[in-house]
Amino acid sequence: MDNLFAACGSVISGDNVLKNIKSIASKNKYNFKNKEVTKNKNKTLYLTYYTAVTNKAETIDNNLSVFDVTKTALDNVTRVICRSRIDNKKDLLTQYIDPDESVKKSDTDTISNDSALISFLYKKLNHKLPTQLKGNFSYVIWDDELQELHAAIDAFNTGSLFYMQVDDMFYVASDAQVLASHHNVSLTVNKRAIAQWLSGRPDPNVSMFNEIKRLPNGHKLVWRNNTVEVSKFWDVNTDKRIRYANTDEYEHHFFDLLSQSVSNRLTTSANANDANNTPVFTQMSGGMDSTSVTAIANIESKKNHQTLHTLSHSYQRTQSCDEMSNINDMIAKLGLANPHFIELDKFDDIGFTELYPTDFDNPGIVLSPKYHEELALMQSLQANVLLTGNGGDEVCWGHSSSYRSRLYKGELGVINEVVKACGELNEPVASSLIKLFVKPLVPHTMQNLMRFALNKPRVSRTDNITDNVSSAWLTDEALSLLEEDAMANPFSKRFEPAKFARYHSLKTTSTYNSMRSYQKVANQYGVDVRHPFFDTDVVDFSFAIPEKMLIQGSYPKWLLRKTMEDYLPESVVWNKHKTVFDHHFANLVRSNEEELRNLLSHSGLHDLGLLDNNVLLREFDELVRNPNRHLNVDMLYAILTQTWYQAHCV
Repeated sequence: MDNLFAACGSVISGDNVLKNIKSIASKNKYNFKNKEVTKNKNKTLYLTYYTAVTNKAETIDNNLSVFDVTKTALDNVTRVICRSRIDNKKDLLTQYIDPDESVKKSDTDTISNDSALISFLYKKLNHKLPTQLKGNFSYVIWDDELQELHAAIDAFNTGSLFYMQVDDMFYVASDAQVLASHHNVSLTVNKRAIAQWLSGRPDPNVSMFNEIKRLPNGHKLVWRNNTVEVSKFWDVNTDKRIRYANTDEYEHHFFDLLSQSVSNRLTTSANANDANNTPVFTQMSGGMDSTSVTAIANIESKKNHQTLHTLSHSYQRTQSCDEMSNINDMIAKLGLANPHFIELDKFDDIGFTELYPTDFDNPGIVLSPKYHEELALMQSLQANVLLTGNGGDEVCWGHSSSYRSRLYKGELGVINEVVKACGELNEPVASSLIKLFVKPLVPHTMQNLMRFALNKPRVSRTDNITDNVSSAWLTDEALSLLEEDAMANPFSKRFEPAKFARYHSLKTTSTYNSMRSYQKVANQYGVDVRHPFFDTDVVDFSFAIPEKMLIQGSYPKWLLRKTMEDYLPESVVWNKHKTVFDHHFANLVRSNEEELRNLLSHSGLHDLGLLDNNVLLREFDELVRNPNRHLNVDMLYAILTQTWYQAHCV
């Protein structure tokens, strides 16, 4: 049988790019054997493949060849599909174009196209290619000469690359459901992935199906001789250390990095040659992260003659979520001329599964009508870039265990610092001191014995990382699957507890769910959603500086606050209280009580041996009957997991 590579994507306005494909509805048809394809509004889906023996490329639509961009004098043996924003193009061209090499100016201009650039660099670097790229990228390369397929996805990409091996055939796609449509494969759910989601701590790089694999972010893939090799090409630089004589130097360095990251992400498809009046959007809540991005974008967009719009949320019925005071302070401070507001409480009248329909890829990717309303607004203003503050918590927050590390290093004053912070935050002093300085020294086994004596659920080793308790509805089988999770961590839990915890958060954060959700919907509107805090240089910086720079006294994100205090209102910079949305989601659950009880009563996950339905329903009833009870994230994940399972697996 011929070796076969299949890649699926979409073409918008004639641009050949690898796109996340809209979740396939019943009206869409994909059949690899018969090569059927349906057209969606504003986009054309295509399927293309190679046979390694005949070296013949075929496409579904003769008018759409995904390889048009690479058919130049520079590229006659490689085929590239990519979706990318390469930030270091100029440096790469300077470094890898030999002055003595005969390259026509027209070809040099062509290399400025990301697909052609990746193809050109692949010939120079081969498997080392992704290590040299900065920005956001995912690509698939077929090397006709070596008969190899190469794929890679950057460390913080909001898209996905899935792959599947079927006999002698190898498939790779940006959407898992495209692979699932292959008629020769019967999918089985990945029970470990289900257990992770039910526990509220999923691994964002794990596929929900055993037969389909997800290429983890920051990894590359090589397929040759029917063998798949996956390896990591980027990780936090654990050897890097940055030490300055004073805080000002840390502030200047951080501001330069974050400004460069924002500037790189303001590049739009319309402003490659003419940036004048190109609209760009930033999300702007009343917190530190999105306001910092907005303040810097306000500066950088003026340099590019771009029109900046801001997008904020309002909550008329949920006062605990309302941030309008800080948002208005931001508008006044920066002189923002184009603010837009979306009222979110109005969506409470919509059923839960209609408001949060889950995507096939995993339970955390939801294609909410909230996103559609926001993105339709951007599309109406011809904007195709949205910046967010996602990643600010993971990169800038710091970790409370840094207080313990400082104490063990002889900083006795840290105890008074914690006591003072407890007073400012109205936290109990004694229990806070025990939690920070004593409990981490108690062995895991002893903690479980104490919990057993108090008739509390035991803590799994994976939970011990974040000091959270496993969901009471998990079965012993589910807990045993969680015990198998042992993500490699380059930092010592004993000697570098803050970095250990921050690294774990960076790799497993639930923020990836909202990022992927937004981008899945944004693809339908031609909008690229970008996240300046999730930049490899910014992330490396945050791990290289002293932990004390990140969190001091009652202030997490201390360096971010110090860096931005001249650019943001004081009401934002030195606000000690982070807005949470537990009440909003709890009210949403209570207003859909009957629908969700029926949803949670489904026996499918119970029959898999992962979930005790009786315990889950009891916890659900306690939540809906107590108006003062917050919605635990574990319950929300259990609801989403049941929604996903019943929508895609039953």
